[in-house]
Amino acid sequence: MAQRIPHRNSMDTILTFDNRDNQSEWSVEWSTSNVPGMDMAAGTAPRRDRGRRRLRLSALALSSCLTMHCRVVGPALTTGLLYYLFLVAAVVVLANPMRHFEVYLGQWSISGPGRAFRVIPMLDGIGLAMCITSIVRAINYCTMAAITMLYVVYSASDSKLPFTYCRNWDLIPYKPTIENTSVYALSGRRFMECNENSKICRYTTVGLRFHAWRGGGSSKGMKFELLKCNETYPGPYPFFYSPPPYNYFYLELVRMPLTYHFGAFNIPLLICLSCMWVFMWCLMIAERVTHGRLAWNNLYPWVVVVPWIWVVCLAVVASMTVSAPKRAIKQIFKLGKIDIFSGLTDAFVVSLYIHSAGSGTEIIHGKGLNHYASGHIDPLLNSDNVWHSGIVLALTVLHAAAATVCAVGDVSHLDVANVYNTRGSIMWVIPMYSKCTAQGNYSHTMSSIIFAGLSFSYIVVAYMLIKTALHTIFEYKVKLVFVEQQFVLAMICSCFLLSLPYATTGGLALLESVDSMITGVALPAVCLIELVALVYLYRSPDFRSDLNIATEENTCNSRINTSWTFIPVVVFVVLIGQIISASQTELPSLAMYIALAPLLAAALAVPLRALHNAIAFMRPAPRRGV
Repeated sequence: MAQRIPHRNSMDTILTFDNRDNQSEWSVEWSTSNVPGMDMAAGTAPRRDRGRRRLRLSALALSSCLTMHCRVVGPALTTGLLYYLFLVAAVVVLANPMRHFEVYLGQWSISGPGRAFRVIPMLDGIGLAMCITSIVRAINYCTMAAITMLYVVYSASDSKLPFTYCRNWDLIPYKPTIENTSVYALSGRRFMECNENSKICRYTTVGLRFHAWRGGGSSKGMKFELLKCNETYPGPYPFFYSPPPYNYFYLELVRMPLTYHFGAFNIPLLICLSCMWVFMWCLMIAERVTHGRLAWNNLYPWVVVVPWIWVVCLAVVASMTVSAPKRAIKQIFKLGKIDIFSGLTDAFVVSLYIHSAGSGTEIIHGKGLNHYASGHIDPLLNSDNVWHSGIVLALTVLHAAAATVCAVGDVSHLDVANVYNTRGSIMWVIPMYSKCTAQGNYSHTMSSIIFAGLSFSYIVVAYMLIKTALHTIFEYKVKLVFVEQQFVLAMICSCFLLSLPYATTGGLALLESVDSMITGVALPAVCLIELVALVYLYRSPDFRSDLNIATEENTCNSRINTSWTFIPVVVFVVLIGQIISASQTELPSLAMYIALAPLLAAALAVPLRALHNAIAFMRPAPRRGV
């Protein structure tokens, strides 16, 4: 066996490169080794650097696509300018160190999520929790991709954009009415709905707290022409059907019923959702045919360009359509009545979200880096982590700023902070984008670009999360590797069946409830348990020595010691804040109760796996024949 060339400026990890094949029965055939286009192990150092660079760009592409999601921009519109300060602090204090520890854990253990925590048998189930959350998030993202793809289909096929006019409950189109009003009349506007039978009137919410203004039309000085539909809604959810973009989204596209139920399938959405899952399966087959097997972190680096193009297009559209008076623009810089604690915890969750923390993808990324460092510590890991966070943060701020400009142009609901009380909902961002792209000579083109970009980002992230889950499952059950394609088909079919409730007339509320629980509660919970495991590993002098070298802290350990002191506390506070926010949501109670199922599955994965390991340890070993 030829001697491997050691990488300069590096140090052997605990599980050395020469022993990597002994750590897992499937490491040679089914690991991050020999990734197509990135395997430069037999070449010279410059070729090795190209392979490592492509692997890093693949991780950056995944995080960049995450910055395009509605989950990222939602808190920015409900919290205001203070959210940006919270987000920067969250990235520096929590998300950047968390991603660094995950990447380094994969490199140090030469394993994915399924085996990275095997040195701690009681916490071996962390990989299972990551696997469950990844699968549920992939199902949610495929559904969101199907919803945004319907916008693309309708934008490209109709001579008139469907979200510029109204439809009634029978989906018969009619022109919206024009209401002339002034900004002063809007400043104290409160919407009331009355029950004709009981004669009881109550204020209705429109789904947003401060700084998110929806509906509206063009402004003439201090006067406004509001485009309104005649449809009303008696319940607290969904939000408000009056402006045409929201009438189209809630009434025509997702077919939200008058009372929450799973009464019938939304056929257009069901067809589009089916196409998304078939497309994902075709991607799996194509990779198998092209490369002979699935490569878990094989994401083309050019994907990183798409989020930049998309956010620039959104910013251009927003700047062209905004027509609000100075008073409305000043609202962006007015803090008003903001739930600061909720905004703070939202910013920390978003920072973890855009860094792909808690899903296992960064651990697999670290495993791949170990291959290109020939069993040594990657000397560029620390600087790589810094510029990764910087680029992702810049994309997030640009997206949030562009969406805020879109909201400024949507000025029909100013200063109704006393009415807004929705927490956990994110899908209202989609009709806000349609409102933003409905004007101008190139409205069809820009609408297609904006929503095609959203579909692309959701499907790319869903694809990577499914492959991450497969990687984790194959680590736990090595024998499944021999029936790889059959198992992939079974997972695709299972995910499609689980996504069918989202395609019903009451599916949108369920989708938002599940996404709220998985992203808002399960994500920080998994990260907290993961930090507990890393604190346990940190007690090892060898792990501490390697981590110091990886972070270039050979002469000073104070930064690492300080990080381990407060980071778990920060995540715990964020988790409590998200639980409080989830308890105050206006999402339907039935949907929230159903959403507890995947949350409990992820929570129980760790203790059940610990129980399994304890029973296996206490069970007497079988006697071997002489």
